[in-house]
Amino acid sequence: MSGRHGTPEELLALRDGEGSGWMREHITTCAACAAELRGMEQMRARLRALPAFHPPRDRWEKIAPLVRQERERRRVRSWAGIATAAALSGLTFLALRPGTSDIAAERAALQRVMAQSSALEQALQAIGPGTHSMPAEAAMVAAELQDRLSQLDVRLASPQLTQRSQALELWRERAGVLSALVDVHSTRAAAASF
Repeated sequence: MSGRHGTPEELLALRDGEGSGWMREHITTCAACAAELRGMEQMRARLRALPAFHPPRDRWEKIAPLVRQERERRRVRSWAGIATAAALSGLTFLALRPGTSDIAAERAALQRVMAQSSALEQALQAIGPGTHSMPAEAAMVAAELQDRLSQLDVRLASPQLTQRSQALELWRERAGVLSALVDVHSTRAAAASF
């Protein structure tokens, strides 16, 4: 018996009738590799003995309306987001009329945080929330963040929003919520890829 044992790949090849000459010879003298090969053969037999699973055919009628509702909700949210962005841009323009250097600094800060918010929204779209399953706890966190984001968008679209500093703080909070949402979904997407 040599000091080297067969790798799992070599044992699988041997099991499938494609093993090397060395492996065929080695298996006759090495009890450990022979036992490993028997275990692989037994595992294959147990897996083949499992009953076939056929999902019930009557489930689609129950699931289809839910799928349509979710698609409609996404469509409404995306149009609401576009409308909110347009309203926010107009309000921001009105709230940040040219003036002193403080106003220019606030305007620049607002532009940066708005750009950051936009980049985070694009990152969230790229991740594709809703395309992977998610643990219940993570789904609850994502839903709470989405609700908070909707509340911020409503406040940002409000005609009463006239102070630049208030707009800047709301946009900063919005970027923070989006960042947390991206974290939740990217963690979920990374976990789903394993």
